[in-house]
Amino acid sequence: MIDAYGDKIGKLMCLLIAGTICIIPMYIIYRTVPKIIPEQFEAKRDLVRYLIWIFVIVFAGIALNIILTKSGMVGYSKGFERANQTLSDGSLFIKLLCNALIIPILEELLIRGIITGQLCLWYGSVPAVVLSSFCFGIMHNNIVQFIYALAIGLLLGLMYTKTRRLILCILAHGLLNLLVILFS
Repeated sequence: MIDAYGDKIGKLMCLLIAGTICIIPMYIIYRTVPKIIPEQFEAKRDLVRYLIWIFVIVFAGIALNIILTKSGMVGYSKGFERANQTLSDGSLFIKLLCNALIIPILEELLIRGIITGQLCLWYGSVPAVVLSSFCFGIMHNNIVQFIYALAIGLLLGLMYTKTRRLILCILAHGLLNLLVILFS
């Protein structure tokens, strides 16, 4: 779709349309598969713990983004250059809508909600987090984003298996992408 219509309506707009369409079936699949169930929410204590998780993930993501950018790896990866062109092709509103909302929801439903959740039930939390993070890295299709997604995926997977709340992964992922867009 991106190659066929990207020049006409924009590559990021194509990604936004495809992602939006995919969220519905992905959510249906997520709702129907067995998953790890969160424990009862205990207001203040849990809220503070959740905010700390989100802060750590966002801070680690920004730090890793800076490290990878300064390392010079970005200049040697044609795959990263193509991905960056697609993800920055459009207005600020489209960038934010796609990168900070649609993509985090879709990726978290698939990677943490379905893959990590299933692997956790079958093999336990450590193999689930490692394997799903590796899948998350591969899904990004270039070495720079692979390293970044693998590291952030480990943190998101750990948060998901510890808190059992997919919404926290979506929030952390979306906030991280939002900050990266605003500061780049």
